[in-house]
Amino acid sequence: MRQAHWVIRMPTWLGDTIMAVPTVRALERAVPNLVLWGPASHGQLLQATGVRGELLPYSRRRGPSGLLDMQSAVNKLAALRPTGVVILPNAYEPALIARLARIRRRIGYATQLRGNLLTEALPAPDPLSAVHESRRYVELLGPTPAQPPLHDDWRLAAPPGARQRARAIVGSEAPLLVVAPGCANGPAKRWPAEHYGRLVAHAAQQWDAVPVLVGGPQDAEATAAVEAASQVACVNLAGTTDILDLAAILACSRAVIANDTGAAHLAGALGARTLVLFGPTDPLRTKPLGPHVRIASMAAFCRPCLSARCPLDHRCMSGLTPDLAINMLDPLWHGS
Repeated sequence: MRQAHWVIRMPTWLGDTIMAVPTVRALERAVPNLVLWGPASHGQLLQATGVRGELLPYSRRRGPSGLLDMQSAVNKLAALRPTGVVILPNAYEPALIARLARIRRRIGYATQLRGNLLTEALPAPDPLSAVHESRRYVELLGPTPAQPPLHDDWRLAAPPGARQRARAIVGSEAPLLVVAPGCANGPAKRWPAEHYGRLVAHAAQQWDAVPVLVGGPQDAEATAAVEAASQVACVNLAGTTDILDLAAILACSRAVIANDTGAAHLAGALGARTLVLFGPTDPLRTKPLGPHVRIASMAAFCRPCLSARCPLDHRCMSGLTPDLAINMLDPLWHGS
């Protein structure tokens, strides 16, 4: 790896990583060499979809082994001798690692009591203001040589061989409706399985769609429930594909429907026609980027609560009816 002039600490979650792409692109244009420090799979995804930058993988195990992972990261960062690091996550740990690595310039928000670990600690945005996460990341470029992002810096390209890859995985050349019914953060962000099932059945029977259910191993229960509720043949890929497989399938879809998840953000960045179902989270802050993204949400006195589990009746999601979603998805599916 060449000497890094700048390092950018990437977010942990996929959706946050996608929202950070404009910031990454703006910084990579301004510096001779940029290193993406963060989850290996996310870095590989960005490299495969058009983002330049070298990868410094990082993940921390639980327990005492995690201290060894942190020490390894300190050593690797120190060996790079970068000019500076932009720390996108608000957590304490990456700021501590950067400080121990003696990186000369350490830029981030003064959150989690970490202000003294940063050389340029920016005041955190007002939590009551509706600032989109992508804009929050861009503000961290202020002390760097970067200029503001370009209007299309959100865009990701389909990975190489996407069509052949998707066709081999799905086993069909028919139009694909990609469905992402799970959520790693908890059940509150999930649209009910019976609602998904009715929509999937309509798409298969009325639109001749091939429903493709996607997600990680943790989403297998959610995808199985949707498949059972739909009573139609689905391609259930939960836990069987990697992140580049997911990108290929999303890029080759006719339309996508998803909860507020990383898959929704990736679909939007790939230019897919995407309907995102928002409940406890705020689309003003975390709407996926992309011109073909549509949002379904409803008013409720308790939203956005940002809770992982609903303590009430989950009205923000259950109140989004299948008919509403079908009517919103129909023009996306038919390209109007």
